Amino acid sequence: MDEREGYVPNVAYSCGAMVHDRTLMLPYAIADSFTTFATMPLDLLLAAMD
Repeated sequence: MDEREGYVPNVAYSCGAMVHDRTLMLPYAIADSFTTFATMPLDLLLAAMD
């Protein structure tokens, strides 16, 4: 995966976060010219933190 290489390996820097329809949406940059989203149902995330 491209996210595992770079200045700091195994780190993806987020560009913020938002919740839409109980889904956490986390945009992040893979390179200077490409961004994408990681998503996760908010209820699953909260349950994992319990």
